[in-house]
This record gives sequence, structure tokens and C-alpha cells, in this order.
Amino acid sequence: MHRHAYTVIKLLLQILVLICAVKHIHYSTSLEKNMSQNDLPVVFVTHGAGPMMFLDSPPMPVFGEVDRNSPAAQWYRQLSKQLALTTPPKAILVITAHWETANSVHISAKEKYTELLYDYGGFAPEAYRLQYNPSGDLNLSRRVKSLLDQAGIAAKFDDKRNFDHGVFIPLKLIYPDATIPVVAMSVLRSLSSAEHLAIGKALAPLRKEGVLIIGSGSTVHGFDVTEKQAHEFVAELRKTLTEDNPHDRENVLLNWDRALPFARMNHPREEHLIPLHVIVGAAGSDRGYLLNPNVNETQSSFKFGN
Repeated sequence: MHRHAYTVIKLLLQILVLICAVKHIHYSTSLEKNMSQNDLPVVFVTHGAGPMMFLDSPPMPVFGEVDRNSPAAQWYRQLSKQLALTTPPKAILVITAHWETANSVHISAKEKYTELLYDYGGFAPEAYRLQYNPSGDLNLSRRVKSLLDQAGIAAKFDDKRNFDHGVFIPLKLIYPDATIPVVAMSVLRSLSSAEHLAIGKALAPLRKEGVLIIGSGSTVHGFDVTEKQAHEFVAELRKTLTEDNPHDRENVLLNWDRALPFARMNHPREEHLIPLHVIVGAAGSDRGYLLNPNVNETQSSFKFGN
């Protein structure tokens, strides 16, 4: 009788331990899922030809339609919905191809932006009347510098520079109300692949802090490139970003000018590609997705994470 009671109690205890283990696994899985969901995606966008997505213009060779009615402009206008963020970003950090600095990364540090840097020429007068006036975010500026400092990457504040078109063109299309604070960041004049991947890795914690990180450049930025050369380059880059594992993806970007076909025809100088390296660095192990398959392939944009 006593032996039977002991056996029953032992069995009940084993069942209780099993129930607790299952609950723990469920809790851990839910926690990991929630943590993953709390990471904002990181995005690389092709910002187009100067201010053309706000102007009328005929199609360009290789690049196709680039004006205000182009598929690219229409895609941009719905991107905030496509990203399907549960809540709007607390702030946006834009790494812009149109701001190069030597020796240290520069970080915008103004409370308000009332003027723009029209860093283009030869366009219709309305191109110089465009307005986009978001607030800055000094706390984010300080946080960015702190993360870069911790990673041993030289950085400094810039409280004079206004937003260039690598910042205001895509944001005016994506978030036209300008209600989200914005901080801009330069790329290094060295254009080092390794350095910019490291910059991205240093910035990755911002994804858990409600900051949307956007790299603003161009998938193709060679004006003598042929359609065939652009197609082969973009096809391989798309495959790298959306199919390769994170290790192989990083290796291709480290050696992009040798690993990708017709690399230097598509990017004679890589200032418009290098923001992608920052984004891939910040992406970590997250998978890449092509955001705009219905747009001319030279204007491809990508998202990493959900």
C-alpha cells in the first residue's frame, strides 16, 4: 500500500515538473518573440535623382522613370504603411550618402530644422522651394555618439549643417507631416567597407529603442553603366541581401568591388553604396527583403528584420 502511494506521488511530481518545464519553454519562446518584435527593421533606400521625385521629368536611360509620378515615388508614398510598424518610430536616424566627413563620423545636433541644404543644381525653381522641417533629437544625437564612442569609432556633433537631399527627399515622401524627430549622420570619406559595417553594428541597439535607422543612397549610381551591367550587378546584390546567410552577406559587402559583377561601372565611387554597409551592420542576423519589386531594379530598396 505504502509502495503504491509512493509511486503515485512520484508520478504526480514528475507530471508537475513537466508542466512547469512546458510553461517555462512557452514563456521563454514568447519572450524571445516579443523581443524580436520590439526590434525595428533597418532600411536602405535608393533616394532617386536629386529632387526629381517632386518634379516632372522624362525617363532616364537605364534608370527609367524618376519623376513625381514614377513607380518609385508612388512606392515611397506608401512605404510607412508597408513597413507596418506597430507604433510610429520615436525618432529616425538617416545615414546619408551626401554627407562625407574625414576622420570622424558627424552627427547632426540641432533642436529644429527650418532650412534645407539644396545640394543639387540645374533644376526647376520649385526644387529650391521644397520644405521639410522636422525637429531634431538631441538625446538621440548624444546616444548615437555614445554608441560610436563605446565601439572606438570617432564621432562629433554638428550643430550647423541642415538636412541634405539624401535626408529630406525620402523622408518628405515617407513621412510628409514631419512629425517624427530626425537625426542625420555622415559617412566617412574613407568609404571603408569594414569601417561602415562596424558603424552599423555599433548602432544596432537603437533598434530596441524605437529608432528607425535608414541608409539613404542608391543601388546603382553609375551614369555610364549599361542596362546589362546594371541588371547583372543588381541581380547579384539582391541575391546577396535576400538569400545569403549573414556571414556570406557581410563577406560580399566587404569585397563588393570584386565580388559583384560590373561593380565599378555601377559605383565608380561608392559613396552611394556605403550607407548599405551601415544598414547591413545594424541588421545583424536579420534576413533581408526587397521592398519594391515593381520599381525599376536600379532603384531597389531593402529592409532587414520584420
